[in-house]
Amino acid sequence: MKITEQQFFDYMHCPALFEMKHIKGIPLEESVSVPKLLNKVAKFFYLNLLNGKICTTSELKKKWDSLCQEQGEQMNNKKVMEGISLIMKLYNWAADERAVVLDIDSPYTIRVEDTELVGNLGTILAAPNSKYELLETEFSSRLPDQTLIDMKLKYTLEAYAFHKVYNKFVDGVRIHSVKHAKDFHTSRTDGDFQRLETAIKNVGKSIEAGLYYPREGMCSTCPAKGYCKYWRA
Repeated sequence: MKITEQQFFDYMHCPALFEMKHIKGIPLEESVSVPKLLNKVAKFFYLNLLNGKICTTSELKKKWDSLCQEQGEQMNNKKVMEGISLIMKLYNWAADERAVVLDIDSPYTIRVEDTELVGNLGTILAAPNSKYELLETEFSSRLPDQTLIDMKLKYTLEAYAFHKVYNKFVDGVRIHSVKHAKDFHTSRTDGDFQRLETAIKNVGKSIEAGLYYPREGMCSTCPAKGYCKYWRA
């Protein structure tokens, strides 16, 4: 059983969503949000830093304008201006930090028994004392919850994948809240990795067995909500 990181998290989100999206191939329109678009600008910024180029604020604004134009009327002036403000905050933070990007988007493969999970690592920064940290850039207006950060499987997966790719352990995950100019830190231990391995193994077995069912709770923001009432496995 081979699954992608996106498929893994889609199944965790809702098995019925996974089946509609990845098995039946129903085209689901993903919602567009300012944070999602801003993460594309951040990735563009970090990729250039990796290649030794510091983008100007004009270049970042041009990238943002291009993404907004692709969305048409969904991006009103208020959202556009909000995005520009956050891009400037990200730029100033990176300048103050003298951020050094060591890698971004490296492919990884994790094998747990009969399940193989593939994906791409996020952004890796150089930390003090020759250490490494994974960077998660958060554009939401809501401050992260430390308890949830310490449990979040996404961050566990990033740390686990880093170990598989580089044969060393990352020193931590930094979640930078751009809007609030505040950093949150979390780390992972063997117990967290065992929890992740169990999740990967069980998701793989469930997909292989064709175990699909609707999971209520996040339906208001789910791209499959228009189809779910008529869903049959």
